[in-house]
Amino acid sequence: MKRLAIVGVLLVAACSWSNSLYQARELTASAQRAEREHNPNEAQTDWGSAVVKAESAYARSPRGKRGVEALWLAGQAESQNNDCARAVPTLQAALFTAPHARWRQHLLLDLGLCAEASDRPTAIATYTMLLASSPDSAMRRTVLLHQGHVLALQGQWADAEVALAGQDTVPARADRAMALAHLGRDREALAVLEPVIAAGDSLRWIDYVEEMARQDPSAADTLLQRLQHLTADSELVKGHWQPRVTEAQQSAWLLAAAQAASRLHPAAADRWLAALAGRDRSSAVTDGRYFAAQLVILRSASIGELKAAVAPFGVLPEGSLGAYQLSDLLIYGRWIIARDSAVTVGAADGDLAMFTLGELARDSLGAPTLGAWFFARIERDWPQSPYVPKALLARIPLEPDSAAALLARAQSYRDNPYVAAANGDIASQLRVARLEYVLGQYIDGWGRAPHAPRSSQGRA
Repeated sequence: MKRLAIVGVLLVAACSWSNSLYQARELTASAQRAEREHNPNEAQTDWGSAVVKAESAYARSPRGKRGVEALWLAGQAESQNNDCARAVPTLQAALFTAPHARWRQHLLLDLGLCAEASDRPTAIATYTMLLASSPDSAMRRTVLLHQGHVLALQGQWADAEVALAGQDTVPARADRAMALAHLGRDREALAVLEPVIAAGDSLRWIDYVEEMARQDPSAADTLLQRLQHLTADSELVKGHWQPRVTEAQQSAWLLAAAQAASRLHPAAADRWLAALAGRDRSSAVTDGRYFAAQLVILRSASIGELKAAVAPFGVLPEGSLGAYQLSDLLIYGRWIIARDSAVTVGAADGDLAMFTLGELARDSLGAPTLGAWFFARIERDWPQSPYVPKALLARIPLEPDSAAALLARAQSYRDNPYVAAANGDIASQLRVARLEYVLGQYIDGWGRAPHAPRSSQGRA
């Protein structure tokens, strides 16, 4: 009797374990069916129950094919229930335990989808593994779509474009167009986006406007023109016909284009800012005016131009990002003006002051042409300064068209410590170290400069 009782207990335990696994399978199938039928609440409930049943089955018998299947079902349900922190290690454990299971491809897809949010390199590696082993065309299309998306998120634009070629979903077109834009193939990007624009699909168009403005202003113009129909077309919203895109959004696109193009395509940036200034008042229009004022400061080619650029402004109103950024430039610009006004031509330390102001204008203010102007003053107003060749070399990246002439002038100072040291003279190298120490001490003696201007998206 005792033996029969033990056997009975074992049978009950085995049946209970088997029943848990069976219920986990059934709940998984029910959740997938609910998703296909667009019943998200029902699907979420079933996935939650599937986790409980699968974990119960695995806890009772963690070894063997059924045990690892329970582990996979638990990980799959956790991933579908947006609990990837638990799902990833569970799915990885199932994969390592049963690398050749019949459901391996589905497991890899679940693992890749979960890793997208937390570990993109793992997601890419998982999708690559899946593509290498899956003959299923539908599965391969799904994997390529997700792999291309993660590659785009990682900035691996060439690989993303290849993975997404031929994919016709809106997300795939969006990712592929962004990849093409980053690769400088803006016309192809526009062609990929055309069906999306024509269908009036909602994307974060500002990202595409910015990237095309950086790469090719004419392509950005074309995109902005094509997006006009989104403003012209209307849709029914709460009983009223409204534009799909508002005037304020259109203005925001123009501002984004101007900011993105301001460094490499200043003429296009100015054109978009002029168009923005004539639009109905909005936060983008206001920030556009402030940004235009920033550009005038950043393009200053002399201390006189800097004075003229900052003179019209008093205290700016708070609450605007554009005003906030312009205020920073005004503070720094006025500080540079004050420092310059304290230096007279021929002053003993004037060359040190000019070199310091040149570096501050170039690096901290972000006004390279003004920086070159300060460096040039050393050669003009302190021609005997040992820092003349150093200043000439500092101008080369700021005045590339004059690079050969500037280099020749610097090399003509053969007895200068900087030139002699560059030619291998040991004693001159020691003198250069002393000159650099003096310059560093001079900069430190100026005291604390105002904080460097906050970076802005379109810093020229």
